[in-house]
Amino acid sequence: MALYYDLPVYRDTYKLILKIFECTKDFSKEYKYTLGQDMKRDALQLVRSIYRANKNVRLLSNMLNGKR
Repeated sequence: MALYYDLPVYRDTYKLILKIFECTKDFSKEYKYTLGQDMKRDALQLVRSIYRANKNVRLLSNMLNGKR
C-alpha cells in the first residue's frame, strides 16, 4: 500500500492547497476572513480525509493478512 504522500490524489490536493493560499492572500479584507478561511479549512480537511482513508485501508489490509 502506498504511503499517503505518494498518492496522486494527495499530491493534487496539496497543489490545490498551495494555490488556494496563494489566491486568498490577495482577497480583500471582507472576503479573506470569511470565504478565504472557509476555502483553506475545507482544503485542509481534504488532506486529512485522504490520510485517514489511506490509514484505514492499510489497517484493514494488515488485519486481513494476520498482521498487527
